[in-house]
Amino acid sequence: MLNFQKYTFFNPSPNFREMMILKLISQEGNISQDVMAKNVGIVPSMINKYLKVFEENGYILKTGENRRNMTYEITQAGKKRLQFLLVSFVDEVSELYSETKDSFKKVLQTLKKDKLRNILLYGAGVVGGIVLKVLKSENINVIGFLDDSAFKQGEKLQGIDIYSPEKANELKYDALIIASFRQSEILLSKAQEKKLEKLYVFKIDEEGNISLRKESLLYER
Repeated sequence: MLNFQKYTFFNPSPNFREMMILKLISQEGNISQDVMAKNVGIVPSMINKYLKVFEENGYILKTGENRRNMTYEITQAGKKRLQFLLVSFVDEVSELYSETKDSFKKVLQTLKKDKLRNILLYGAGVVGGIVLKVLKSENINVIGFLDDSAFKQGEKLQGIDIYSPEKANELKYDALIIASFRQSEILLSKAQEKKLEKLYVFKIDEEGNISLRKESLLYER
């Protein structure tokens, strides 16, 4: 199940909670309300309210004398409801991803126009992960991440190796993109001080569209 606590911009809706509870019941009929509450991120009393509605709508059947020995069975109507919610969820997530990818349209255009095929990303964080997904969807090769954190170096992000910035001199790449917005200037300065080449940073216009700006090395200025 998705852990929405790590997604700061998204609060689960009633439909999402309904989908999660029905899915949990379909996977394990003797699941407790406490476990459901923990998975969904709400209090057990709220779970009980959802279950009452499910029973009234014919989505589940309950057996047992009390909460401790209660078991649940999802009905055909419940399975159809779960299927509808899952399809609706996937549709909305796909649309959100399409809009995110569309924001990077100018970035993709620059990479393709300048034939920048092998990319290094500086910053193995949330932004780096998003950029990686967008680039991979367009078959653009990300050869690795650079990151200043010793804890991240030697690890992988979505299957891609994370290196120290010094490792860049041993790698063959067409562009080194600063994969950060909030710390872009700091990372750019570090990259320039290390004399890393082929540097690019993100620019964001008033409409939220993202493009690439090529940066020069300090000794080239």
